[in-house]
Amino acid sequence: MDLDVRPIHSGQRVGLELSRRQIVLKNEEGDTKEVAPLVYVVWRKCNSENTVNDLIEYCVDRTRKSKDFISGIVFDILKDLKNTGFLQY
Repeated sequence: MDLDVRPIHSGQRVGLELSRRQIVLKNEEGDTKEVAPLVYVVWRKCNSENTVNDLIEYCVDRTRKSKDFISGIVFDILKDLKNTGFLQY
């Protein structure tokens, strides 16, 4: 994945499941998806201003995990969000 790509999220947050620590998103087609807090943060930061590299650096700073480890997770999150209609790039 190109680290200079600037993804943009689609849809909106429509709910919060506090008991399960899940956020509910709804895409343009009306499909909903429950996501973990980290997935929500990545989705929200996909605003056409942040690059994929910016997202990785943000997550590294917040989690204090290695960049290699976080890169794989962010790539997986972005791929899943794109495949389910919650992200464009």
